[in-house]
Amino acid sequence: MGRQRDRPLMGPLDVHRELAGLRYPESVALHPDGDRVACVLGTRAYVLALDGERRPVPGGEPQALTRWLPDGRLLLAAGGDRIEVRHGTTLEPLWQARVTGEIEDLIPGGDGTVLVRLADPGSERDGSHLGLRVPDPGDPFVRVPGGRLRRLVRFRVGDATPRPLPAPTVWDADWRDGRALAVTSADETPAGYYRPRLDLIDDTGLRTLHRTAWQLSRPRLAPGGRAAVVVEGLSIVSGRVLYVDLDGGGVSRLGEIDDVTDLGWLDERTLWFTGWDGTGVHGGVLDTGGRVIHRWTVRGTIGGRDGQPSLSPDRSGTLVAACWESPGQPPEVAVAALADGDWKPVTALNVELARLAVSQEEITWPGHDGLPVSGLLLTTPGGGPRPLVVIAHGGPTWLWSSSFAPAESNQLAVPLAHAGAAVLLPNPRGSSGRGQDYARAVIGRFGEADLADVLAGVDHLTSTGVADPDRMAIMGLSYGGYLTAWAVTRTRRFRAAVVLSGVSDWLSFSTGSNLGGGFDPLYHAGADPATPEGREFLAARSPVHHAANVTTPTLVLHGDQDRTTPVGQAEQLYRAWSVAGVSTQLVVYPREGHELVEDAHRADAAERVIGWLTGGGVL
Repeated sequence: MGRQRDRPLMGPLDVHRELAGLRYPESVALHPDGDRVACVLGTRAYVLALDGERRPVPGGEPQALTRWLPDGRLLLAAGGDRIEVRHGTTLEPLWQARVTGEIEDLIPGGDGTVLVRLADPGSERDGSHLGLRVPDPGDPFVRVPGGRLRRLVRFRVGDATPRPLPAPTVWDADWRDGRALAVTSADETPAGYYRPRLDLIDDTGLRTLHRTAWQLSRPRLAPGGRAAVVVEGLSIVSGRVLYVDLDGGGVSRLGEIDDVTDLGWLDERTLWFTGWDGTGVHGGVLDTGGRVIHRWTVRGTIGGRDGQPSLSPDRSGTLVAACWESPGQPPEVAVAALADGDWKPVTALNVELARLAVSQEEITWPGHDGLPVSGLLLTTPGGGPRPLVVIAHGGPTWLWSSSFAPAESNQLAVPLAHAGAAVLLPNPRGSSGRGQDYARAVIGRFGEADLADVLAGVDHLTSTGVADPDRMAIMGLSYGGYLTAWAVTRTRRFRAAVVLSGVSDWLSFSTGSNLGGGFDPLYHAGADPATPEGREFLAARSPVHHAANVTTPTLVLHGDQDRTTPVGQAEQLYRAWSVAGVSTQLVVYPREGHELVEDAHRADAAERVIGWLTGGGVL
């Protein structure tokens, strides 16, 4: 067949502009009585009755987190450093207090206390939180080891004086009966998160319960104080549940369930859970013997902290709330029975944008060694073969999930489909949603097993007539940016490439990134840049050292404040490609971190990407 350009339903930049208007409910919290939901839209907190009434929470400062106290009063974080308690019905203020630093989480206790996890001014955020420093007005900025931590303080509602808990840097925590269960590290930078421990903390000190070479999240203390659970997995944690006997000190895996991202206790013997399942989500109830009582799977995405599925149950454990979306359903606040996961939207924030939905098919192909690999294929109506745009996800332990408008890489997947392209969102080895063995298969094999899986997906789409082999492009953000830059050093099949916030040199990453010394030793299987062998290993997998192999025109986009993949990574890539005579362009956005957030910058980047792919003969 000859080349066929499918007539776009809308121009891709028009679609991107409209998608910028999506409203994502965040910090969704179901009232203990199950009759209303609190959430944050933009910078304002709201309380939503399940019958559809929506009431803004009064206040002049931006509001970032909502929680309910067990007695039904509303707890929220406002202005970065202020916590408030408001009447659960009238929303009148009842109490407020301030902390020094930026509030990252609020954990209400059942005894009128609140645990606050906060980040010191000037401390580092990881890439999931835009890879920026917490603002610090100091001039000059001074940093010493152990000086800018993530801390725990507790308040008794009604008392404005915080009480600090003795702990090193804290990444996640739970609070019950005057004790905290926390994921901590000795290193205060995000690199420390890759060398965590699980600590039990009270006013008298701390006791370490578990150390691991993997990552930990969602620590949860059981009612009665005799047990706890925590999720153990990789990086942006989707993993297995560990059961901790607080009396005997033993730690063991709880059941066979995997890819859990959030969980909590219903009573002393049962827990709810949710997480990834392929390109969808699962959830349900399990007991402390590891037996799954209820389990459901659905095609779609449940929003939550760090972009991971998270649920908010009522006190009875029968109803849960979350931000819910699916390929044909824009994100809305929704509720479901915990036992069946049948999600029902209770808001209509984005209904007018549902018309932008595109076909989203989960496809499977054999990987380079025959192992089945899957991903999502986005298209609009029309025949083929079409131009193909491959978008590699970050992580690498992350995934493309079935959602209305996949957000990563500047939310360009749906606009590119409207431009007539077939858009492949692959989940190669290293991705979440397929269990820990699949996720760990990329360790020590960066750019090998995973890139081979991606290229096998490209071969599958060309052999089946979906994709035009003469009009193909690859792009990605963060680790997806690395995989893009690496791909064009390995193959010349792509006519254009776009690298967003990518890694180009693992050697400089090891000392320049705020993840350096944590992320890289884990994923590079201990390769040490202080040794000749380690340097050789890292250089062999760094795109900048293979520029002579590249012919693919490459657009490089980066934020100048990015601390996770510092802008020097982009400058190194641009320099290496330029010296090698590759057609390239570097665009650096001021004030931006690991992902673009300013509307004008996101629009500019979309225009540049579409222009680059069009000029390269892909679109």
